[in-house]
Amino acid sequence: DKSSYLNYYKKAQEFIKTMEDCIKKEYYDSAALNGVHAIISLIDAILVFHAGVVSASQNHEDAIKLLIEIVPGTETKNYAKHALTVIKQKTVVEYFDELATENQAAEISKHVNRFFCWVKTKLPV
Repeated sequence: DKSSYLNYYKKAQEFIKTMEDCIKKEYYDSAALNGVHAIISLIDAILVFHAGVVSASQNHEDAIKLLIEIVPGTETKNYAKHALTVIKQKTVVEYFDELATENQAAEISKHVNRFFCWVKTKLPV
């Protein structure tokens, strides 16, 4: 059901708000992971709206490739780079024993917000 794109979009909004709140509280690992989840939900929102699908792959980079296929164009490729930058941080943030730094969380937030701004131009929200 294509209308479920709104649910993914709302999840992304919550993840972004939580990411921002966590940065203010200096919870950088939580901020970074919420940024990752925001990107995943934003990609799902676009995929569902434009094609009625989500990526079935466990590799989130495959979802970015699918996004580029479904919403072709240079603009999509350029904004997909923001998503990829964040997705590449997922394993480090989630599974390594290192703590995220303020700079890492800020960098993730920057890319999430740039991608979010673009997504809003691709969805009726």
